[in-house]
Amino acid sequence: MSTEQKIKERVSNAVAKSYFKPWYKRLSGKIFLVFLALVVLIILYFSWIFASSFLHISRGDIFNPELANWISYEQYQENQKEVSQVLTEDDPFWGVEDPLVYIVAYESFGCPYCQSNQADLKKLEAKFSSIIRFVFKDFPTEGLHTDVFDAHLAAGCAQDQNKFWEYHDLLFANQGDFSKASLKEYAKNLGLDTNTFNACLDNEEHNQEIREDYAQGVNLGAQGTPTYIINGQMVPGEIPYDLWEQIIGFIIKQQ
Repeated sequence: MSTEQKIKERVSNAVAKSYFKPWYKRLSGKIFLVFLALVVLIILYFSWIFASSFLHISRGDIFNPELANWISYEQYQENQKEVSQVLTEDDPFWGVEDPLVYIVAYESFGCPYCQSNQADLKKLEAKFSSIIRFVFKDFPTEGLHTDVFDAHLAAGCAQDQNKFWEYHDLLFANQGDFSKASLKEYAKNLGLDTNTFNACLDNEEHNQEIREDYAQGVNLGAQGTPTYIINGQMVPGEIPYDLWEQIIGFIIKQQ
């Protein structure tokens, strides 16, 4: 082979080599590497999330979606108590001031499910009143039950004379008969100061308080009655006594 031919061959090989690039230097190779790096990062991220969550769960921590963070069970309990205490200011309640279990009940005196749940609530009070604070909230079902708002107004007037629960029981016992004449008669039968009671009812003195209770319940997510908030957790619908026992028992075990 002549010198000129060798030079041409070497130049040709050099040109060919200049067009050849390793796969990782090509555009497709670079895209693949970027994609692979993203996959690795995602796997590492979710592995970290899983490991972190497992660690928190093993410690008994609870994820708080409002804070988007994990908190200890003790912090969770304290937060729920604070929420419940805010909800229960100036409202009628039975039970103790500093309970293990806060129950906020959104009820309507016209609701048949609230009425049928009263027997179970009486059992609950008899057995657990030493560890429960059970708070009544007005949630009148206007449009469904005649004169129900007047019944809630009357209950507020009875509360002014420290007879809320007695009047509460009378309203459920006489559900459907909420005319003003009947509401005033119930007050008379309980020995209330009828002049004060009748003026309170006629002037709708508790109108704003009832409206505020109702609006608060709606904002919290209550859509019907009864709706219970148990240590900050909403439970809609009638709760039979055996289920109440299970709920209370579970909370006690967590203490």
